[in-house]
Amino acid sequence: MKKVLLISGHPNLKASVGNAKIISEFKKLCPEAQIRLLDEMYPDYRFDVKAEQDALVAADIIIWQFPFYWYSMPGLLKKWLDDVFVHGFAHGSKGKALEGKHLVISFTTGASEDEYQHGKAMNYEVKEFYTPFIQTANLCGLKFEEPVFSNSMMYVPGLSSDDDRLKVEKRAENHAARLFDLVKKI
Repeated sequence: MKKVLLISGHPNLKASVGNAKIISEFKKLCPEAQIRLLDEMYPDYRFDVKAEQDALVAADIIIWQFPFYWYSMPGLLKKWLDDVFVHGFAHGSKGKALEGKHLVISFTTGASEDEYQHGKAMNYEVKEFYTPFIQTANLCGLKFEEPVFSNSMMYVPGLSSDDDRLKVEKRAENHAARLFDLVKKI
């Protein structure tokens, strides 16, 4: 199997149900994957850029795992991208160290699939938010793979029921299985 690197961009994974379960299930399915939990490794958002770049260079498949925040990635993952994917390393005439590698964005939304439609609360389909990710991949010479995402992954302690939690966990298990299936096909 190709070398898999999963970057968790959740800003507080310990408080997560869906993303935490996806990562734990993915670890079981793909134990050889390197998993980097940015919130634990860099609680101050000060990244070891060289270590992050080295991990990326060693990988064949790069997965960004995150909750969809304001139709994009959370600030932690965005800052990581800004600091690590610099000119001369990830893009530019003097460097495309990631060229030819596969990029998979794997994310969760709190809203239901129905809400991601024209005229509904989110007003756009999820795929219409892919453009910045696709362009990032293009600029860096990465092969953008079909994203893996799951809707209705909201669980709020004290407001959501135990049944709601179980449903989120079940969707997370399914998400991890779909992510692993994609990795196996690459």
